[in-house]
Amino acid sequence: MTKHTGPAQTRRHFLRMAGAAGLAAPALIGSRGLAAEPQRIKMGMVTPLEGECAQWGIPITRAGQIWADEHNAEGGILCGDGERHMIDYSAYTNVCFYPNEELTAFRNAVLQDGCKYMFQTYTPASRKAIARFATQNEVLTNSYGGGFMSGDFPYLMGGITGSPTAFLGLVSHVLERHPEIKRVALMFTDNSFGLAGRAYSHAGCAPYVAAGNIEIVYNELFDPNMTDYFPLLGAVMQTRPDAIFYSDLPPGKQAILLEAAQSLGFEGVWMSHSWDLPQIAQRVDLAALEGRVYGGFGVDAMEPSFSDKAHRMYQSYVEKFGAGEWIGFAGLTYSAMATLDAAFAQSPSVEPADVMETLYGMSDIDHPIYGKSAWSGQDIFGVNHHLLTPTPKYVIQDGGLALSGVVNDHDWWEEHKAAALPVLQQHQMTEV
Repeated sequence: MTKHTGPAQTRRHFLRMAGAAGLAAPALIGSRGLAAEPQRIKMGMVTPLEGECAQWGIPITRAGQIWADEHNAEGGILCGDGERHMIDYSAYTNVCFYPNEELTAFRNAVLQDGCKYMFQTYTPASRKAIARFATQNEVLTNSYGGGFMSGDFPYLMGGITGSPTAFLGLVSHVLERHPEIKRVALMFTDNSFGLAGRAYSHAGCAPYVAAGNIEIVYNELFDPNMTDYFPLLGAVMQTRPDAIFYSDLPPGKQAILLEAAQSLGFEGVWMSHSWDLPQIAQRVDLAALEGRVYGGFGVDAMEPSFSDKAHRMYQSYVEKFGAGEWIGFAGLTYSAMATLDAAFAQSPSVEPADVMETLYGMSDIDHPIYGKSAWSGQDIFGVNHHLLTPTPKYVIQDGGLALSGVVNDHDWWEEHKAAALPVLQQHQMTEV
């Protein structure tokens, strides 16, 4: 990565050289051109930048760059010290959410490039891989969800509800919108990402199962490398589901999955964290999915009504890269990075420890995308380091995404945790 040498570094070098030569350093006060600039913030993004998983990682990286560029265009992000601090943003690959590659990327970012802030996937295995390293090096690490946190690792935070927690409210939203659903199939990828989604979807179903409103008729994992979905969907269809809840496939495979289901005659309801319509529309007529395909793990900025700020970000993205390059994770990432805005604005410095203490010290946050949000996580992680933001839910309608409703995830958990928490414990998704 490129090393940045600014006026502050130049000044320190000059003073060292002057001292070594026994010379008096000239006074720099009042010399505007030589005054030390505010400390720069070094932010690293770890995400897949190669292979199939780059369908996620490249848009995610772009979204982070847009967040940094917006602040830099104003002279830097405003901090509680009264100064604006420029953001140096760099991206690092984890290949395809591989834990060992995650740790390698973190080491490069922190030890070689001096990053003090990092952003990564919520995928539990990736989070656990860097937890000790991030904490020992005091690197505040944000994510678009809460896959792993612990009191032992305070530098890991969940910046928004995101995945997998948003599955809880998404399940409720879908079942309330479609009371005709009685038979539910859970179909998830056999990896850390999918296992978490399965656990939280199962937990979201728990209150409805307990009330006798639904029955889970299929609950199995499948190989994420699969490309022929007919055998899988054939087995699912034998259970006669009214709805299929699934994750997690990159955009191109989402389209293939829906196409196969359509060929097999499935006309029920779909639920997943998100659906990437530009890619899906290349294989499936979106009109055939009208009103029965739901998603929502955070803001999908292509939909204009939930957040003006997020939608302006979408417009910037499309202007630079084209509508066909958009995926929901881009908006999700941008909105999770925006959680830091309020913390920097009140922190006495840009040091990660100060920003972290400021952030956790806020009883609630008026989030620039989601509005009033509250810290949670004690029941699951043993510590309240997961910001639960109200989460928009979307449905395919009129050839695009329409806002179907908003779930207050904090309130959902308080109301339903008695039924949901034992299921998360059963799936070994808790740290307490």
